[in-house]
Amino acid sequence: MNWFHTASILLAALIGVFLEAVVTLPRDLLGAQINPLPALVVYAALHSNMATLTLLVICGSLWQSSLSADPLGIALLPLFLVGVFIEINRGQFARRERFVRFTLGAAASASVPLFTLFLLLTIGHEPIVNWFSLWQWVVVSVGGGVLTLLAFFVLDWLKNVLSHNTKKHAYIMTPDMSDPE
Repeated sequence: MNWFHTASILLAALIGVFLEAVVTLPRDLLGAQINPLPALVVYAALHSNMATLTLLVICGSLWQSSLSADPLGIALLPLFLVGVFIEINRGQFARRERFVRFTLGAAASASVPLFTLFLLLTIGHEPIVNWFSLWQWVVVSVGGGVLTLLAFFVLDWLKNVLSHNTKKHAYIMTPDMSDPE
């Protein structure tokens, strides 16, 4: 895995966390804030190595915690557990299918808030949980699935643009071949 790919995943995480904190239109319309990190964790678990996944989880969780009221790094363990689960079972998933990408993104976006809620309750915090939280959880889950499809599209495009593939660009002419023009 080249370092351009890792840098593009980390840059996408930084931009995603920043936009999550700054852009309030989706939060105002839907009543829930969609987290970009589970979508990026799904992408990193399916298309990169464990070092990139770990770096994404650590940096993304700390960046997100620095822009929110959450305890520092509270989402680190849930994101890492989701990423490792997908990484271990990578061979079981049809990576090119959009439905699989959407489902993994929605499942990751649904499980990370539940694990985070469990951690918050475990360390003694008292988050506000009511019936509206169920609506927020559904919006975050479906929005995370859609965001996963977008992340795959953008990061795969960046990966193709930044990688050097000699098979795409080289035209090798053997002596018995004539010029096609």
